[in-house]
Amino acid sequence: MFIEFSQITLPSVKKSNFMSLQDRIIDEATKLFAHQGIKAVRMDDIASSMGISKRTIYEVFGDKENLILECLNYFNDKMNEMNAEITAGASNIIEEYLLIMEVWDKQMDASHNIVGNIKKFYPRIYDKYSKTHMKEAYSKLKIKLKQGVEQGYLLDNVNLNLAISVFGHSIYGILKNDATMPHNVSEREAFKYITTYFFRGIATPKGIAMIDEYFKNKN
Repeated sequence: MFIEFSQITLPSVKKSNFMSLQDRIIDEATKLFAHQGIKAVRMDDIASSMGISKRTIYEVFGDKENLILECLNYFNDKMNEMNAEITAGASNIIEEYLLIMEVWDKQMDASHNIVGNIKKFYPRIYDKYSKTHMKEAYSKLKIKLKQGVEQGYLLDNVNLNLAISVFGHSIYGILKNDATMPHNVSEREAFKYITTYFFRGIATPKGIAMIDEYFKNKN
């Protein structure tokens, strides 16, 4: 079951008295950023929402950019936790991908308000984040793809390093160069299209059948 980001909290939130002030600020700021967009949320808004002074936030983080970077990392961790929960019952990588498709649009909305805003208004932070995040994501994806090959859902003659590199550059290209996107295609549609055909392109007939059946039932 998908959990709205506003309902996501650190595991220790039920014992909020034991959370550090820094963690509580990151948690609250990330929720505000996810709902309203980073550019729309001022430090005053975060302080008011928490009942603390703006000066306190600056004392903890120094400036808004440092807070944004911490929130971005936190958001990434929460999204990974959500996807792990969503795909917990999946038996193979194709099934995991299809389960994530069910919540794709909701996740993209929150991601756009945070990651999309950072890309647009704080490109230096975005570049720093994306390089670290992409490397981590590639490593995890390669492990999953190897499992898919072993289970017979993905072709065993695929150059996984090359496939992941092409896939990653395609995604990164969408994020970096919105001007090259067809005007009638949204970013979320492009993500879904590229991801779908990435998996379909390296899947065995058994894997392709699962993907095609899913989209047949969705139409």
